[in-house]
Amino acid sequence: MTDHARIPARLIADYSRRLRWSLQALPAEDRAGIVREIESHLTDSLTAGPETLEDSLSALGAPHALAARYVQEYRLTGALGEDHPVALVQAILVRSGRSAAAFAALLIAMLLYLFALCFAGVAIFKPLFPSHVGLWSLPQGSAFGILTDPPAAPEMMGLWVMPVAAAAALACYALASLVLRGTGRHLLRQVSAR
Repeated sequence: MTDHARIPARLIADYSRRLRWSLQALPAEDRAGIVREIESHLTDSLTAGPETLEDSLSALGAPHALAARYVQEYRLTGALGEDHPVALVQAILVRSGRSAAAFAALLIAMLLYLFALCFAGVAIFKPLFPSHVGLWSLPQGSAFGILTDPPAAPEMMGLWVMPVAAAAALACYALASLVLRGTGRHLLRQVSAR
């Protein structure tokens, strides 16, 4: 093999080595499969000519940037399979800087989780502080929630506020989880389409 022929082979080997190192967050089997796939693609490009190899390397981008995309996809896929939303929030948070849809969905989901927490607080604190928690009808509008200085008007729902607030908390939690899962699946479809 001439020195001129070794240079492209060294480029492929160097790219593969740097990619393998950048994929350390993935399991060894997945990491090896990705590197084999990229090496095969680059080797096929080389057989078409050195210019084609350069075009392929340029299209793939830096090894660490390519690895970051694989790692994000892996984490997002894993988060979709989990029952709790924390991993999914983290995976979508990483994408929210590059995707307006991911940012909007994350914002909506976080607001819904906050509402769920507030409704759960109403359901929990009603038996502990019955005169400070509830729904009041006032001349200037309604007041709902946990109030430090409740109005003199009678509270309208009594203990019924507990099951209503608990149901609202569960509904907000479920809706937030649906928004996150739908966004996660949408982001994975975008990656697959590339």
